[in-house]
Amino acid sequence: MTKTIGLATLLTGKGKQKVLEFWDVFEEEYNSVGVQSFDYPNLGFQGGSCKDINSLIEDLIELCKKVRSFEFETHGIGYFEDTANVVYLSVDKNPNLKELHNDLNSLMKRHCDNIFKLYEPDNWVPHITLAMQDLSDDDLNRFKSEYKNAQNFNQEINNIALVEFKTDGDVELLEKIDIL
Repeated sequence: MTKTIGLATLLTGKGKQKVLEFWDVFEEEYNSVGVQSFDYPNLGFQGGSCKDINSLIEDLIELCKKVRSFEFETHGIGYFEDTANVVYLSVDKNPNLKELHNDLNSLMKRHCDNIFKLYEPDNWVPHITLAMQDLSDDDLNRFKSEYKNAQNFNQEINNIALVEFKTDGDVELLEKIDIL
């Protein structure tokens, strides 16, 4: 059976806490919980339709053995307004992040169909989603005026998670592989 899956890094430590604080703000002040369809703040890399999940996991484990943990930095708030009013933290696309993304994209192309076009290397805008799908235009404009800046932070890439996008809109963690 084909599943729609994705690869991401689950945030940890201070970065995770800061994103959870933003999620609380969106829930309490704007009644926006769409991003919480997945319980883990994350940085997404690629997705697609996959039949042989076990083979993908085997190759993902091998890839993660070759990768060393590294840090990236966030740098402010950004918006994808043409796709359901998405609010996100911008992520610096440093050389290590580009290389990991390219490796993960290649892995997904070998194992999956219908790769997410917006997440291919030339199109990918690395980001950490703060709100999506259920933020009204008025609330988006209010957020923009009330939260002009976000405190930047560094986050370690120390894992790759395989998730499944369920038909009911939820996202389920299938596998998390630690990176040393």
